[in-house]
Amino acid sequence: MHNKFTPEFYSAIIKNSHDMITILDPSGIYKYVSDSVELHFGFKSEELVNNSALHLVHAEDLPEVLQVLEAIKNEKQIKVKPFRYLHQNGTWRWLSLIITNMLDNPDINGYVTNARDITDEVTSVMKLEKSQAYYKALFFNHPDLVFTLNEYGLIEELNASVSRLSGYLTEEAIGKHFTHFMAPSHLEEGLQAFRKVIAGGAHTFETKILNKDNQLVDISVTLVPVWLADRITAVHCIAKDITQIKLSERQLQEQTTQLNNILGSITEAFFALNRQWCFTYANRTFAEYFKLPPEKLLNRNIWQDSPELVRTFFYRKCMQVMATGVALEFEEYVEPIQATVCYRIYPFEDGIAVCYTDISARKAAQDELNKLSLVASKTTNGVIITDKNGIIEWVNNSFMKLTGYAIDELLHKDPIALLQGPETSKADILNLKRLLCLAIPFSEELLSYKKDGDKIWVAADITPILDEEGAVEKFVVIYTDISDRKFAEEKLLQMNENLVMQNRDLEQFTYIVSHNLRAPIANMMGLTRILPKLDISTPSYNTAIANLDKSALRLDAVISDLSKILSIKSPDNAEKTETINLQEITTEVVHSLQESFSAINATINLQVPDSLQLNAKRAYLYSIIHNLMTNAIKYRSEERALQVQVEVALKPEGILLQIQDNGLGMDMEAVRPHIFKLYKRFHVHTEGKGLGLYLVKSQVEAMGGTIEVESAKGTGSVFRILFRNQQYDRQGLYNR
Repeated sequence: MHNKFTPEFYSAIIKNSHDMITILDPSGIYKYVSDSVELHFGFKSEELVNNSALHLVHAEDLPEVLQVLEAIKNEKQIKVKPFRYLHQNGTWRWLSLIITNMLDNPDINGYVTNARDITDEVTSVMKLEKSQAYYKALFFNHPDLVFTLNEYGLIEELNASVSRLSGYLTEEAIGKHFTHFMAPSHLEEGLQAFRKVIAGGAHTFETKILNKDNQLVDISVTLVPVWLADRITAVHCIAKDITQIKLSERQLQEQTTQLNNILGSITEAFFALNRQWCFTYANRTFAEYFKLPPEKLLNRNIWQDSPELVRTFFYRKCMQVMATGVALEFEEYVEPIQATVCYRIYPFEDGIAVCYTDISARKAAQDELNKLSLVASKTTNGVIITDKNGIIEWVNNSFMKLTGYAIDELLHKDPIALLQGPETSKADILNLKRLLCLAIPFSEELLSYKKDGDKIWVAADITPILDEEGAVEKFVVIYTDISDRKFAEEKLLQMNENLVMQNRDLEQFTYIVSHNLRAPIANMMGLTRILPKLDISTPSYNTAIANLDKSALRLDAVISDLSKILSIKSPDNAEKTETINLQEITTEVVHSLQESFSAINATINLQVPDSLQLNAKRAYLYSIIHNLMTNAIKYRSEERALQVQVEVALKPEGILLQIQDNGLGMDMEAVRPHIFKLYKRFHVHTEGKGLGLYLVKSQVEAMGGTIEVESAKGTGSVFRILFRNQQYDRQGLYNR
């Protein structure tokens, strides 16, 4: 049996259908609209027929709809991208539409559209996309470290901040257990925190992790459980790098500890009170008065603990400073400790700080000063009394005898400026002034000058006299002549230097005897033994005689070298010095070598001030300059014309003589240990015995100087000789 469906049946189905069925002509004019349009879009079908469907399309979506109308001409069916369609109430609804080309059907002759309202679906998708965008922004773009753990503690997802801080790439971290990144010392607390969150509670804690470079990083972590279907399926984690914060906290703690140590080490009693008059700090000196540790005083009220203080001047001054915020300093006699105390009270934001000192001894010192004045006037040592600025107020007769100044030449003068001279150590003067500022007793040894210019070594014992407030009021200075002791010390140092040099010379002498002297003697002894056995008419005899002559000449040369060396070391020549004009003697040496310099086209540049003089041995100084210039000629480079530059300059430490050439030069790494040793030669292509530089160094040191050399192979050499200012002695000899 076949059911027969009536037109009314089909009409009812179409009217109540979820789809809106329409027929459009090629220009988009409605030819037919199903009655379901009223159910979904509020329009009656007759309101739309013969009207353009394009008027109901949102302006932003219209271009795509027009493209579809154009494309369907050549297609059978097109599924159109969702677009917005106007509802009768003025709102926009999202449509999902399929358009079918049925122009070839004479009964339809148009485009059949099946449209469905999908506004709810689109809205849900948009909300989901928005939610996901928020999530991505909070997760991936969060400046802090954000990551997700599964219920077993494995990392499932992380943002770029995690990689940036840890140094691990995303693919290196995904799938790893979070404990893989924790510092071993904090592993257990991390596991406990994770277990607590898995049990159902959020948790925040601070811990340390190890980055890829194995460096510790401090972080603060918040763990939040993620619930799904009534069970925790993941843990969301947000961590913040607090390394700098922890570092600042540690530095602050260290500074606080340091400040407490400083305040605790102050010998004066010190404490702080808040605005409720309770102790907030007390150093050990103050706490000892109460026979309690400092921490036991904290938060105790000073007036309740010591009610007798309420009747004191100290109490009134504390109230005044707390009220006005102006610091005060005053003195008060304290009966319980039977002492005069100097108080200093300072305001700060939360209260006041009090520092006090027992100045009873200072008052007693004033009495002692009067007695000291009587003693000082009778002592054999020089004694002066100055004001707080170091200006002389009183001197005794012994000081005037010691310095040669009269009383009117000393009063109101600065003794430091008056008694110092060219040779007085600047460092000693600076140290003396520094110690004076400390207001403590001290002693200092100084090279001073008498009125007539004679030098004298003095030991100055300086004692500050303090007033009742602890400030320097005067200085008492006792001068003792220690010249004899300084002479003895210098003589002892000179003897020690001489012994060192003699020991070194003895080693050189032993070297000469054992090597250079014994060799020719041994040859001569051997030859004299075989000569009687040789026929005088044979060539062997003549050869032996020639060798004997060579050995004798070599022996004579060694003895000559020894003579030169010993003449330098001879103590008989120690005082044979004279004042030498350095420009004159340098010019004299150059003139003596002028022929040699001219023969090789050498250039000599002398930079020697005409007024500079040196107290030295003329023969030694001439020999030194001559030897170094001769070496410059002997070891010149064949690739360039010889240039020799001689400079003499006055330096703070003495006179500097510098001789520079552009010759062959030397490899200093190789020759440095041997350059001034006896019989050491570094250029075998020229004649020489290796004696010159040894003699130069010996002559320099014999005159109290030092020598050093800089050289580079193929560049040249620079010899620098420093004749230091001679130390003070009884003869007063100086290099000027």
